[in-house]
Amino acid sequence: MGKEARVPERPPAPGSMIGLTLVCACLAVSFFLTACEVAPATEVAVLPTAAFPIEAAPSEAPVPVTGTVLLFWEPYALDRPMGLLLGEMVRDFHAANPEIEVDIVAKSGTVGLHESLLSALPDGELPNLAVAFPGMISTYAAQGAVIPLDPFLVDAENGLGAEELADFFPGLIESGKLPGYGGQMMSFPFAQNALGLWVNQSLLELAGWDSSPKTWSEFEQACYDIWAYAGRPCYPVVESVTTFDAWLRSRGGQQIDETARRATFQAPPGVESLELIRRLLEVGLAWRPTDTYGDYVAFTSGEAAFAFSSTGSSRLYAEAYAGAVSGGMAPFRWTQTLIPQADPNLPATSLVGTNFFILPSDPEHEMAAWKLVRWFTLPEQTARWAASMEAMPVRVSAQSVMTETLGTYPFVRAQMEEIMPYARPEPSLPESLAVREVLYTAIVSVTQGYSGTQEALDVTASKVNALLGSAP
Repeated sequence: MGKEARVPERPPAPGSMIGLTLVCACLAVSFFLTACEVAPATEVAVLPTAAFPIEAAPSEAPVPVTGTVLLFWEPYALDRPMGLLLGEMVRDFHAANPEIEVDIVAKSGTVGLHESLLSALPDGELPNLAVAFPGMISTYAAQGAVIPLDPFLVDAENGLGAEELADFFPGLIESGKLPGYGGQMMSFPFAQNALGLWVNQSLLELAGWDSSPKTWSEFEQACYDIWAYAGRPCYPVVESVTTFDAWLRSRGGQQIDETARRATFQAPPGVESLELIRRLLEVGLAWRPTDTYGDYVAFTSGEAAFAFSSTGSSRLYAEAYAGAVSGGMAPFRWTQTLIPQADPNLPATSLVGTNFFILPSDPEHEMAAWKLVRWFTLPEQTARWAASMEAMPVRVSAQSVMTETLGTYPFVRAQMEEIMPYARPEPSLPESLAVREVLYTAIVSVTQGYSGTQEALDVTASKVNALLGSAP
């Protein structure tokens, strides 16, 4: 933009956004576990709706289904929108596959499902099919409770060909391959989302920008320009490990190295990420909302130019914006796009969400479980699932089916074209929850001024290395 950055006088926090509040580390774990399960305030009607080579693990060929009852554990309450939709889809699956009956057991979110599985392992009553975050799945896999999907992927009748696999967003395929299993596919996408940047296009244009900031230096400059035009900060800060992971990836970094045994978030990409946010807070160009999830309220009410959030919050943002407009706020143009990058030619952000996994039983039940997984990820079915706006479609071709959703919510097209192709999964390790907890504490200690950035990340890296080094 060519403008000289000026440090503004520290502004008062807008509206109810005052003060600094220390948030305990457990909120980060809660956010991670509920990222795909935000219960909306009001119901919204469900709208209509390069290949990845797979090497089959040595195994007997899957056995065709002859008739069985499939026990499926899932995290959604069956009287809430996502649970109602899931139940409807499972009934349609049974109608198309009458030889397979599906017994859905709703658990109390991903935490409840995780606890139920851990209490049932190794010899208790277990489901045939379930969904969980990849890090949780790695815990079950370590106990022998997850079977590789490679034999099903190459099955002559029910497999997926190279063209079909190439239709999945790349990060989703990557998310199913857990460290330590020789590249085998151990899970398959269920409800996945990516971290993106919500942009108030109208405000940004008034501040002199004709497009969203593509780099981090442009993002910082845009915040100065918004202050110069409107006299307000640009960005409500809500600390999150997923957001930090996305910032790392956008700068070419990652949380854990390729051995899955050493932390790397203390390297320059991590330091630069937190230094930028700390700098924006110190000069008053960003603020910390006092209310939980106050970032989406600030953005949808027109108080903020930017907000970092999962694509899975789309329904929440759309409802809040509609409520603000109906309450008298002047409409503005807004969208979600890829977060700023260190090098726009090497784009990356974070993928977060849950995957299907199949538990060992007998060949008939295992094939029945795979047939449900495969059916659920067909273009027309994943488009139907994504119409809820709480999960992204897992296949690129779903866009051709989602005409009504895309017409009503144009930002969904931007999410599919500008964000999802570049989303990569967070570390999928049995120690993931413990790592997130200590890393969240470090992030908060830096952004709220209790610790120096490098010092906090170095100390936390040592703790994480100890966690990972103690793993079998």
